[in-house]
Amino acid sequence: MSGETLEFNVKHSGNVYPISITSSTTVQELKEQVQELTNVPVSRQKFMVKGGFTDNSMSNLGSVIKQNANVMMLGTPDADLVSKPKKKSTFIEDLLPGQQFQQFNQTPIGLKNLGNTCYLNATLQCLFRIEPLREMILNYKQSSSVSPADEVHQKIVLELRNCFDSLDKKKFQAVMPLMLLNVLRKAYPQFAERDPQGGFYKQQDAEELFTQLFHSLSVILGDKFSDLFTIRYRTTIKDINNEEDVTVKEDENDLKLQCHISGTTNFLKSGLEESLKEQIEKRSDISGVNSTFVVQKQITKLPRFLTVQNVRFFWKRSTQKKSKILRKVTFPFQLDVADMLTPDYASDKIKVREELRLVEKEKSEKERELKKRKLNNNGVLDVLDNEGDTIMTPRERQETEEALKQSEDEHWAEEFKKHFPKDLEAGENPSSVYNLIGIITHQGANSESGHYQAFIRDREDEEIWYKFNDDKVTIVDKEKIETLAGGGESDSALILLYKGLGL
Repeated sequence: MSGETLEFNVKHSGNVYPISITSSTTVQELKEQVQELTNVPVSRQKFMVKGGFTDNSMSNLGSVIKQNANVMMLGTPDADLVSKPKKKSTFIEDLLPGQQFQQFNQTPIGLKNLGNTCYLNATLQCLFRIEPLREMILNYKQSSSVSPADEVHQKIVLELRNCFDSLDKKKFQAVMPLMLLNVLRKAYPQFAERDPQGGFYKQQDAEELFTQLFHSLSVILGDKFSDLFTIRYRTTIKDINNEEDVTVKEDENDLKLQCHISGTTNFLKSGLEESLKEQIEKRSDISGVNSTFVVQKQITKLPRFLTVQNVRFFWKRSTQKKSKILRKVTFPFQLDVADMLTPDYASDKIKVREELRLVEKEKSEKERELKKRKLNNNGVLDVLDNEGDTIMTPRERQETEEALKQSEDEHWAEEFKKHFPKDLEAGENPSSVYNLIGIITHQGANSESGHYQAFIRDREDEEIWYKFNDDKVTIVDKEKIETLAGGGESDSALILLYKGLGL
């Protein structure tokens, strides 16, 4: 690449620094340039490049760094070096005690129960797990163009932003969503309902809150939000007594799939398929008399995130309450909905599904190999620095492993992306396969009592799940999640959140 310019990015401690060098630039000159940007001395810099730098006099760096690549650099800054002004540093000892605790604890934080608000806390944790939605809310700026009728929805999004910011930065041991709760109760008075005898706020249905929050988010964030969750259907309505009486609708949509639980429903997949087909009684426009019609729905657009509702509550006249269906309904960690699609759409999704599963298999094999290597090295990986030494401080070793993990994640994201169709709609899942990432559960006999909790999968390790019991957050094994299928008044899955494979 004689005479050409090599441009790439150096990533260090969450920051990205653009670099531009020529073919004659040496490793030493590159390090000096990086030192000015990052405050990391030349002697401490470790570049995560394949093959490494043989020595500081090496040039022609295009042989080990690709054009426009992102290169990880590790190293501890030196406070005595003069550098460009940076953000004010916050030291652990300057933080409040609760903030210090969270800095040393990698476990996510919970939300305080403000009096029968577990339904709110569980729902917020589930929504916070959705990366693009979390970023939309955190980056939302108040708009003056919102209509007066929609101002209350904007207030909800703004309070969601404050709540998510506290969850994200772990400012305290637990978040108190009081302002959000007050705005919600003004926007949706059902959540302000009080017990007529005790005067305290009643327990509410998490699914109803989920639906109302989705409405507010749709109003304020528009299509960029809705596209992530919208399922589009082709609906065929056919008179069983007259084959000529057929109506086809192509534009029906919803933000979730429902699993209606009958006396024979044992598996989520079969419950979903049965819920897409029903019989109704109505007057025929052709014959002019009442007849039985079969309504069949087939999916024509799958979203990146699939929300599934187990319809466990029904109105019981004798108690005047929404009682709970206690039947056990087993759900999968990986859900394939190819059987619920129109034939042409299914054919396209199945082709991509097979390609993505090959990448997934290769990724799993690499991860098993990596875990085996870590076990053989007492839980850590030996990473050579530029001079071939393995001497690292605990902090440097942690930084190295985090950088390697980030690099691996970026690599596999690109591998999956290579197989995505070019004509994907906004927010569309490239295949028919989803991985489970979150669950809202309910324990108890009816929606006005009992307790809601959230179970959220770790973003990095699929074997680790977090149980959010209001402000109490604990780690549970994957096997625990399998027990949330119901079968009694214990924790039963009410809402399941799935994410598209490879996304």
